[in-house]
Parts: sequence; C-alpha cells; structure tokens
Amino acid sequence: MLLWVITGTNQPFVLSSAPWRRGCPEVTMRHFIWLLFLPGFLCQCDPPVEVPESLSAWTGACLSIWCRYKSCVVNPIKTNKLIISSLTWYLNPVYDFEKKHFSGTILYKHNVTISPALARRVRFLGDLEKDCSLQLSDLRASENGSYGLRLIALNPRNQKEEKKWMTKISVNVTDSPPAPQIKAPSELRESVPAQVVCSIAYYCPDYPITLTWVCLGHGTPESTTRMDIGRTENTLTFTPTWQDHGTNVTCRLSTPAGTPSSESSVVLDVKYAPKGVQVKATPGETIQEGDRFVLTCITKGSNPPVFTYNWYKDSQLLHQRQEQRLEFEAKGDEHSGSYVCEAVNEISSIRSPTLQIDVHYAPKDVRVELVTGSQIQEETTVVLSCSCRAHPPVSSYTWYRNGQHIPAQTQQELRFDKIHPNQSGSYHCEPQNRVGMSESPAITVDVQYPPKEVQITLQNPQHIWEGDAVTLNCSVGSSNPPVTKYTWYKDDSQYQETQESVLTFPATEERSGSYSCEAQNAIGYRQSLPVSVDVQCK
Repeated sequence: MLLWVITGTNQPFVLSSAPWRRGCPEVTMRHFIWLLFLPGFLCQCDPPVEVPESLSAWTGACLSIWCRYKSCVVNPIKTNKLIISSLTWYLNPVYDFEKKHFSGTILYKHNVTISPALARRVRFLGDLEKDCSLQLSDLRASENGSYGLRLIALNPRNQKEEKKWMTKISVNVTDSPPAPQIKAPSELRESVPAQVVCSIAYYCPDYPITLTWVCLGHGTPESTTRMDIGRTENTLTFTPTWQDHGTNVTCRLSTPAGTPSSESSVVLDVKYAPKGVQVKATPGETIQEGDRFVLTCITKGSNPPVFTYNWYKDSQLLHQRQEQRLEFEAKGDEHSGSYVCEAVNEISSIRSPTLQIDVHYAPKDVRVELVTGSQIQEETTVVLSCSCRAHPPVSSYTWYRNGQHIPAQTQQELRFDKIHPNQSGSYHCEPQNRVGMSESPAITVDVQYPPKEVQITLQNPQHIWEGDAVTLNCSVGSSNPPVTKYTWYKDDSQYQETQESVLTFPATEERSGSYSCEAQNAIGYRQSLPVSVDVQCK
C-alpha cells in the first residue's frame, strides 16, 4: 500500500520528471514527509514515464508531448508488472488538499468524455501499455504553463495496493515562433570537420516547421534534419577554412507555409595555426667568427596570436621565448648549423623551412687522441687521431714525431698495425683549412713490452766449497714497465721469489743443481737459460 503522512504543509507532494532519468529520484521538501511503500514498488517506477523536461510552442501551432512508459508498466499482463487504472492529462494542475486530488483543465482522461471544444483539438496518441503521448492543435496563448500527467496504477499481485503519480512538463507558448538555438563547438579549427546544431524544443507532425541554414559561401556544407522526442534539429556539417573566421552563419525557422518566422545567428571563430613561417638572417647566411648576426621568425598570420617562438639548431631545441628575434656574436661552430623557428599558438605549432648558417673559422681545440686505448703494448695496433673543430672542414693534416715531420701522413688518423718500442715518442698534428692552420699539444706514445734478454750469472769462483756463500744475478736487457718480481727455479721447480735481481744462499751439498731466473713486469715475463751450481765437499 501507499501511505502518505503529511505534517504541517499546505503544498502537495508532486514527483516531477526529467527526460531519460533512471532510478529513485531524490526527494526535497520544506516540510517533513514520510513515504512508505512496499519494497521495490517505488524505486522501480518513480516516475513511471519518460517525457521532455520542457517544450516550446506558439499560438496557432500545435503541441506534441512525447511520452513513454517505463519498463515497470510495459506489458503488465505478460510481465506481471504495474497495471494503469487511470490516466489524465491536465493543463496547469493544482492539488486540492481537502478533496485530496488534482484539479485543472482536463485535456484528456481515459474513458471519460471531456469538453467538445477541447476534444476537437486534443488527441491522445497512446495507450495504457507503451505510449502516453498527447497532441494539442491550434494552440491558444492561455494554454501556456504546466502540463501534468496523472497516473494511478495497481499492483497486479494485490490490486488493493494503489500508486499515484503526477509528472509535469513546462510548456512556453509565445505569440510567434521563438528564435531557434544554435550550438556551435566551443572551438572551430581549420580543416577539422565540425558540426553546428540549430534546434528548437518543438515538434508536431500536424504543424511541421523547417530549419534552414543561411551560411558559408564556399564548398558544399551538408545539413541533416532530425525531428523527434519534442525537438526539431538541423545539423550543419562542414570543414572550416581560415577564411571562415568571422563569418556570420544564420539558422532560419519557417512555418509550414514556408514563411520565415524567426532566426538566430552565430559568428564563427575559426582557430588556425600560424601561417607562412620563415627565418630571416641579417646580414646574411655566411659570416665570419666574431660578426654579429640576427635571426627573425616571420609569420603571415595566426589565430589566436603566436605566444611562443621555439628556435632549433641542428634539430635540437636552442631557445624558447616570446620574442621573434635571436641575436648573437658569431662563435665558430657553436653558431654554425641549420636553424628552424617554430611559431606556437593555442591551436598548433608550425615550423619554418631550414636556414643554414655558416660561421667560418680556422681549426681550434686541436688535440691528438689515442683511439685504441690508454695502454700501448708491443705488436698491437695503435691509432692516433687528430681532432678539432673547424669550418669549413679540415682539408689536410700534418703529423710530427719528436718534432720531426712524418712524411706521407696527411690523414686525420695515424695508424701503426704492429707498433715497435722504437716508435715510442712525442707526437703532435697540424690540421689546416681555407681559413688557417693550428697546432695540437704533443701526446707521448709509450710502447710497453715484457722483459727482454733475461740472463742468470753465477758470481762465485770456479770452485764452490761447502759453506761458501753462493750469489746468483738475474740481469734484464730491457723492460717497459720495469721488472716487479723475480722468480728463481732449481731443477725446473720454483725455488724462491724476490723483488731483487740477486739471490744469495749458503752452499750445501743439497743445493747443488741447475738454476734459472724469471723476470716479470705488468706486461709479461721471460725466463733465462739455466746455470749449474756444483757444491764440493772440503
């Protein structure tokens, strides 16, 4: 059952519907109201219909109120849902608290005869299962206001349970057709397809209106008309150009007789990216180091205006600023290169064609680099490279060793396929271009190798007697880097390790044998031929 307990109020409780609303609506009142329903009975069907929130019409036209039942009352016999027992359409309904029902001009009531004057102009287009639409022709100015649909439904499981609704629609009846509304995108962009919609909250098949566009003077814009659910719309689809900026577009409403009755206009604001972006160089594109030069980013137009200029050199961002100009004192290859300016507005960014700037200077920052690694070993490949900055590029290189010119070496790299120790020394280079020549600092090439010419010698007299001191000396012809360790062998077995090249020990019969030494540095090691130690007994 439905129980209304209303305390201290002089206003009726009315449920007002908006189009396509779903679920339980929020209830807001100035006074305290309790509503008690069976579970699931209210939330599924408040309100039970879908209608437009508001409509527009004018005197002499007709009013068509689109109305559909929600699923909770569709096909009640098959689905065991709510059954509508009473349906009434009102004009400006008012609730009577004493009689506990609504009063007002009855436009239609199911199975009830109404005023003949109204009956000739009112048509109920629906039924009690799916459609609840109403149409009123030849509108009068007095028929402006609120239209209400009063529904009373029964629960098919218990027909003593009754539910009542009043759903209202606001209708504005004017003396003449109102101006249609134009809805344009908040932003129109050049070359991006756009739609502008002209609409009016009016639709009546018995009094059809026409919305037409008076618009662009170029191309072939398309328009499509839609008339349904209490609205008439005409959508203009076109692709704006930057020339459309500031164009006045008009939507015109015509009556069934084809007479224009009202219109609305909108001024197109077409946004477009900067156009005609170029870089200008002053005094020119080829300059000498130390000269001053100015780059200016020029544009032919932009809407909205350019707010940032991005400057690129050799594809890398150089500056980002609001000014159009860059000014420099030319400094070698720091300023040589390809320049591009990018003009940025809120729509897009457009880059200019590339402008090549050539700053000429003699070779600078000249240096010799060891390409193959910091440690150079005998018999390995070694490559020296002469590097510098120069514009125009270096045309020839001259190489020197210990201050002496190395003939036939004019390339940037000096290569040794199997370097020898006698090629160690001080190397430098001189690169040259059309502007001049520069000399690099020298680099030292130190060729390292393991110990060479390792020999062991016995420092004792020809005869060694038991008890004598035996001295062995391990000599090295050359070593780079120096020897760091000596390993002594007796009869091919390791005997002792020392950092000194001399080994001394007391002569005993057990120490007789064949001795050799091994010299070792950071690169490698070499072992001597053996020497014989013969200790004799006294």
